[in-house]
Amino acid sequence: MKTKRRNETAPTINLVGFDPVLCEKIRASLGRSPFHFSPTAEPLSDDQADLFVVAARHVGTLAQGGVPVIAHGPAGLLRSAFLAGCADYLRDPWTPEELALRAQAAISRQHACWEFPWGETRIDGDELRTPRGRAALTHHEAVILRALLRQRGRPVPRAALACLLGGGALRGTASRSIDVHISALRRRVRAAVPEAGRFIVCVRGQGYMVP
Repeated sequence: MKTKRRNETAPTINLVGFDPVLCEKIRASLGRSPFHFSPTAEPLSDDQADLFVVAARHVGTLAQGGVPVIAHGPAGLLRSAFLAGCADYLRDPWTPEELALRAQAAISRQHACWEFPWGETRIDGDELRTPRGRAALTHHEAVILRALLRQRGRPVPRAALACLLGGGALRGTASRSIDVHISALRRRVRAAVPEAGRFIVCVRGQGYMVP
């Protein structure tokens, strides 16, 4: 059971693997920001952090959880970091002020509701919540659905979804696995909200999309 500190006024930003000097610079520059900065060598658990900030090459499985991740690094790693599931990217060189602005936006998006004909819909952990009912999702299903909702109205490439689940090149088993997860998602959403229909559509040659 998660025990995130819902009553605390300052969201916790987990600076993962940061140089101590840079951490102090961030704290000094953002002394009046609405955040609590927690530098650690290894990521905190999801119930201890509201946002992770990590080097682009280490996004990996960290972006598969329910906490948004901001990656940082050179421009050349931007695409791969987004394919791995980061919520935003700090391209070198960046400033503490830019970090604060992007952190606020990422946290706000994480708690957003999506409006559908049946009412406001959100994902809380691995559960889809709607006014008509709830649907318990597997972890992988929640990761995929969260990615589709964040990009609502735009197709998400199947290769990007495969990367989110920790896969490599989209071929064979990985390709079939995405289709299986999408089919399961459609069934779960339709069971909770019958009028949702297929909910997730396939855009030929581009990927999957929630319209």
